Amino acid sequence: MIKFLLLVHLLCLLVGRAYDQIRNSIAHPKLNVKICASHSGITVGEDGATHQMLEDFGLMRGIPNMTVMCTSDDIQTKWAVEQIAKFNGPVYLRLCRLATPLIYNENQKFELGKGIQIGEGTDATIFATGVTVSEAIKAQEELSKRGINVRVVDIHTIKPIDEELIIKCAKETKKLISIEDHSIIGGLRNHYIRSFNRKISCKTCKNRHKR
Repeated sequence: MIKFLLLVHLLCLLVGRAYDQIRNSIAHPKLNVKICASHSGITVGEDGATHQMLEDFGLMRGIPNMTVMCTSDDIQTKWAVEQIAKFNGPVYLRLCRLATPLIYNENQKFELGKGIQIGEGTDATIFATGVTVSEAIKAQEELSKRGINVRVVDIHTIKPIDEELIIKCAKETKKLISIEDHSIIGGLRNHYIRSFNRKISCKTCKNRHKR
């Protein structure tokens, strides 16, 4: 008996061409299908604008029952593939095309839906996902030389996003920054701001009710 179906495609353009099938035939009936897609964002620059998929997070996030992930290095990718194989339900896993530096060691603990905080800086939080995590760490190291201490948060699970960690960082740091290989519309920035605003709005409503 097949426990899960793993779909592998060379291009993230898959989600554009097959959106109807993914939405209606996979996500709505909650089929146990895993979609892995690479060649995302502007990292495929030499292939031209037609191949630069900058909308896939937005498309996949909006589909009911769909879990959305984006990994930052080899070790995290291996964990993600093993994790989604055990997970019951549709998953979209975005993979990068380019070789990226190793960020984690084999002993790193990952959890679906839980971001990873790197550093304890209080000047700012840099939220990143996928290929941009290593770039955020480079920025973190460079800024530390200038006396600016920031923390990096690897959001490997875009949906469901780690709202608890987002709120924690908002309380503990002075600024929130996002770096992503995606359009700001429907991407990581849009998602964490929405999560933050929803938490604040809920708190405001509760305070008003108490009054």
